[in-house]
Amino acid sequence: MLPVSRALRQAVGLVTASAIAVACGDATGPQGLDLPSAIAFDSDRSGNRDIFVLWPDGAITQVTAHAAFDGWADWSPDGARLAFYSLRDGNPEVYVISVDGTGPANLSNNSAQDAHPDWSPDGGRILFHSDRDGTFDLWVMNADGSQPTNLTPSAPGDQGFAVWSPDGTRIAYHSAEGGATNVFVANADGSEPLQLTSTAGFNGRPGWSPHGDLIAFQSDRGGTLDIYVMRPDGSDVRRLTQDAAQNGVPAWSPDGELIAYASVLAGADSEVFVMRPDGSGRANLTQHPAFDAWPDWRALD
Repeated sequence: MLPVSRALRQAVGLVTASAIAVACGDATGPQGLDLPSAIAFDSDRSGNRDIFVLWPDGAITQVTAHAAFDGWADWSPDGARLAFYSLRDGNPEVYVISVDGTGPANLSNNSAQDAHPDWSPDGGRILFHSDRDGTFDLWVMNADGSQPTNLTPSAPGDQGFAVWSPDGTRIAYHSAEGGATNVFVANADGSEPLQLTSTAGFNGRPGWSPHGDLIAFQSDRGGTLDIYVMRPDGSDVRRLTQDAAQNGVPAWSPDGELIAYASVLAGADSEVFVMRPDGSGRANLTQHPAFDAWPDWRALD
C-alpha cells in the first residue's frame, strides 16, 4: 500500500491490485480507435510499477524504468515532459521527466509525502498534495520546484488530488471532512472553497473537462466505485458507469470527446478503458494481463 493517509487511500483503491511480472511488448493497441492524442498510464507489465505511453497508432513506449514505484503521471502542456509520483528516493516525491525517459528530476525534495502533480494550463506551476505541514494539504510550486506554497493550511481534514480548471483560475479537489470525502472547487489560490458533493462514503479524484463545463469524478455512492459527471456548481449529476467492475480515475481527452478511466473486474487486474462523456462507446485500450491504470491525455498539438 502506498504511504498515504486513510482518506487518500480511498481515492487510490484502484492501485492495490497485485503485481504480475510479464514481459513488455506484447500489449495490443487501441484496436482501431481514433484517439485524439497519446495517453500516459501506469503499468507493472515490466515487473515493476512504471510509466508508459500509449500513442494514437497503438504503439506503447516505456518512459520510466526504475526499481521504485513511478506513477500518476501528468503531461506538461507542451507535451514534452511528464510530472509524476515516485518512491525512488525512499519517500513520495514529485518528479519530472522527458517523454523519452531522459532527465528525471526531483521537484519536491522534501522528507514529507508529496504526490499527485497536476500541471497548470500555462505550464508555469504544478499542483500537488503534501503532508509536510502535518496533514495532507493542497500545495502549488513553480514548474522548476521553487516556491512551494500551501493553499489549504487551515482546511479541516485531508485535501488531495487537485486539478486545474482549463483557464487556470480555479481548482477542483477532494477533501475528507466530517467522516466523508467530497469534491470541492476553489479559486486557484485555495480561497472561497465550495463543496460540490455531499453523499456519504467517497466522492473524489475529480477531472475537469477541457471546456470547463463538466467535472468527472469517482464515487461509491451506488455501492461500487463508479464514474460520474456534474456541473462545476455540483448540479446535474449523472452516473456514467454501472457494472460489476470498480471504475475510477477519470481523465478527459483534450478535445472533450472521450473519458479515459481505469476499470477492475473481480479477480482481474486493472485496465485502461475509454468511453464517451455520456458513458457510451466503452472500449478497453490496454488489453494486457498486467495492472494498467491512471491514464492522462497529452494535449493536442
